[in-house]
Amino acid sequence: MTPTPLFTDAQRYLSSGSPAGLTVTRFEIVDDVAELTVAFTPEALERVLRSQLEAVEAPADWDCPEAPTEAGSPTWAYALELSRVFNEHYFSHVLLERHEAGFEALLAAHGHEGTPVVAKPDYTPASLLPVLRRLKAEHLSRSGDRWSARAA
Repeated sequence: MTPTPLFTDAQRYLSSGSPAGLTVTRFEIVDDVAELTVAFTPEALERVLRSQLEAVEAPADWDCPEAPTEAGSPTWAYALELSRVFNEHYFSHVLLERHEAGFEALLAAHGHEGTPVVAKPDYTPASLLPVLRRLKAEHLSRSGDRWSARAA
């Protein structure tokens, strides 16, 4: 699918005025409303999750290599809470409030003056789990290396 000029300009706008690591994944007019989906780049998502794990207590099953990460597990609950924070707080409020006027000006320049912008974030636990699993494997590997060094 070829990006529309509106989408391309929205991507350019966001990359010029936002922290590195954010990308527009969708920006289109639906029923006279501009629906905007912004996400972290894969690299930024890994950095954000790594920082979150270091700053806040990790899930209760983080040190258990056999612990499942499916629905109902502490890691799933952790991913659910993070997806809620990303969707309902960061992308829907902080980011949109900071850039709403810029996106509205962009819409006006493309002939959609007065079109409201709504955030349509799409993070789910399932979208965060692959990165969390990789970070958990790294964590367990480092933990194992420390235990091996102590035993020697």
